[in-house]
Amino acid sequence: MSKPKDDWVHQLYIQYAPDLYRIAKYRLQDPEMAYDLTQEVFLTLLDKGEAMKDHPNPGGWLMVTLRHKLGHAFDRRAARAQHEVPDQALAWLAAPDRRAGESLDEILPRQLSQRDKELLKMAYEEGLSYQEISRRLNVPPATCGTWLYRARQRCKHYLTPTEGGIPHEKA
Repeated sequence: MSKPKDDWVHQLYIQYAPDLYRIAKYRLQDPEMAYDLTQEVFLTLLDKGEAMKDHPNPGGWLMVTLRHKLGHAFDRRAARAQHEVPDQALAWLAAPDRRAGESLDEILPRQLSQRDKELLKMAYEEGLSYQEISRRLNVPPATCGTWLYRARQRCKHYLTPTEGGIPHEKA
């Protein structure tokens, strides 16, 4: 009598998961991402179903699958890094001058969205870093950096006078 599929997958997990995790952790230098990729490998195995039960080398298949998933993880990491803006590059836009008693809300251009205003307040009034803002908003730091960069750009756009001295308005 053959073992149920779940028991077969469980046995493979017990046998190969530690090695897969160790390899992923070494390659990624990120234990959490390594754990996630190890789990994804076994989810892919479950998706393949009964076809994998008769595979001549399931351990090899798991290693090749991990290699592919590592490649995708590196591609995603490179794409994210390409869009990240370093903190030093954003130092060109200082906070607007505030007079005593004025809050940043009173100074920011009214054309900014509520999210842009909140991001700028967190960065300038509260002095939070990208990581702290991203944790508060529950978004990746790269996304937070992009949002903050765009908010600064829009703020700069609205604060830059035209020849007539009237701030630019977005159509």
